[in-house]
Amino acid sequence: MFNQRKNIPWIIMLTISMTLMSGLVFAQHNHDYGTTSPVSGQDQKLLDELKGIDGKQAMELANKWRQRNPDITSFVTPDAVNFKFKDGKTISVPLPDDQMVVSIAPYINTTHKCATHYMSKCDAELKNVPLKVLAITAEGKTVIDKTFKTPSTGFFDLWLPRDQEIIISVSARGKKATGKIYTYRNSKTCDTTLKLE
Repeated sequence: MFNQRKNIPWIIMLTISMTLMSGLVFAQHNHDYGTTSPVSGQDQKLLDELKGIDGKQAMELANKWRQRNPDITSFVTPDAVNFKFKDGKTISVPLPDDQMVVSIAPYINTTHKCATHYMSKCDAELKNVPLKVLAITAEGKTVIDKTFKTPSTGFFDLWLPRDQEIIISVSARGKKATGKIYTYRNSKTCDTTLKLE
């Protein structure tokens, strides 16, 4: 005959075991690195490329990914290079403490307003054009004096000391433009205001 009293401990143990097993299965099922959907194999490879790199390397990678991986949105703020994946995951790579990057697009005929530079989509007029660039701080220190060639986007990246007001001169095709750019924590990372005349 079934003894209900004697079997109570076994029933309790069985219930506890089933509860623990359910919790384990749930925990394993939801371990997906903070996202609600699994990371694709391709995205995982790209995430691996971002591991251990610094801000300058991240900018180089973002410029390469513009053509190779158009589904990824990349942009730069005064503090970091940011990569946004299709599933909503965003990876940010900090910029150096003593430098920030400003992407410049001088123009002759056409331009557009831009405050935050999007490496994945920003496009400008002067593509594959050699430019002579001179950048001097308000105190008179020359921080850049060299020739750049704009890539196929029309933008080139300037790495500049932080917390400065910088006078920049750009020369190309017998024309010249002069303006100011700033490298504060609330400054623009995109400048499209330099009209060559």
